[in-house]
Amino acid sequence: MSGRRRAVQVGKSVVFLACIALFFAALAQTDLAAGFRRIVAIGPIVIVILVPFPLALASDAIAWRALLRALDHRVRWAPMFKVRLATEAVTNTTPAGAVWAEAISPVLVARRTGAPVPDIVAASTAKRWLLVRMHGAYVAFGAAFGYAALSRASRALVGGDAIVVVVASGALGLVLLSLGIEELTARGQVAARVSRFLGRRRFRGVQQWIEGRRHHFTHADAQIGRLADDVHATRRASAWLLCLWLVEGFETYLVLHLLGARLGLVEVMSFDAALSVVRSAALFAPSGIGVQDVGYLAILEAYGVPGGSGIAPAFVVLKRMKEAIFVTIGLVLLARTGSKRRFAHHLPSPPAQPPSAAT
Repeated sequence: MSGRRRAVQVGKSVVFLACIALFFAALAQTDLAAGFRRIVAIGPIVIVILVPFPLALASDAIAWRALLRALDHRVRWAPMFKVRLATEAVTNTTPAGAVWAEAISPVLVARRTGAPVPDIVAASTAKRWLLVRMHGAYVAFGAAFGYAALSRASRALVGGDAIVVVVASGALGLVLLSLGIEELTARGQVAARVSRFLGRRRFRGVQQWIEGRRHHFTHADAQIGRLADDVHATRRASAWLLCLWLVEGFETYLVLHLLGARLGLVEVMSFDAALSVVRSAALFAPSGIGVQDVGYLAILEAYGVPGGSGIAPAFVVLKRMKEAIFVTIGLVLLARTGSKRRFAHHLPSPPAQPPSAAT
């Protein structure tokens, strides 16, 4: 391993350990005993906090399925849902987990459904820009309808409306980012450019492999452009992806309600939308650990929740326990997805070459 790569690995490890330390330091400043009592007081009904998360992933899987259907692939919903559980486990357990999850998901879907990998990549790419766009819509919705509560919290934390401005800017930034991703991937022939770059002589180890599969990259580009032009499919997928974000906000409300926090749904969604931007930006921390938790603890205090010193740690612990349960399920599914079929079998065949003229 080169010195540069070693330095990068060390840097990642240091940041990860710092996030873990931040998580425990944040909890240490709260009333953990009071938090534990609140969790115990909920009783068996606490199991309902496990309901929203699979509903959110189901919405994502339905959106993905709708995009694949627009490419003439009728895949079943259940395999897509299982892949989403598996890839979400990767997202929540590794630094920059979303990047790794995006990389392996086409292969997992191909193994479970038999759909061609380039078409799955195209649908996944379209889903990515639509997911970012609906994230922006969700943040804007939270900031607009929960402006009064968010403004009060901002003044309590920083003495002004700076947090409101940051949240509104984040919403706009997400929408612009999604439009940029769409324009780049749908019009920029990215897959073909990547194949040409990797096929240069400096990459001798992959040059031959690229040359034999260059048409797959071209096919993926064409399918991405096809989805970008399919207004019906993208609107349907967008609706389901917006449901995903709304369900995530409702989950936060549900946990707080069970713990006795008397906050309205709109109030909760206003700060959950704001913190979702923080979670997405903290790529270096698996599931935003440490960074997101400090955010929740600070915002609950700023909202003046009665008994917040006990509610805040209980809330963080319940959210992390829920994640741990689904990470375990996802990793089990990931281990069981090791089909022996080669995903290359699902790649489209090269275009037929015209017969050469007789000599």
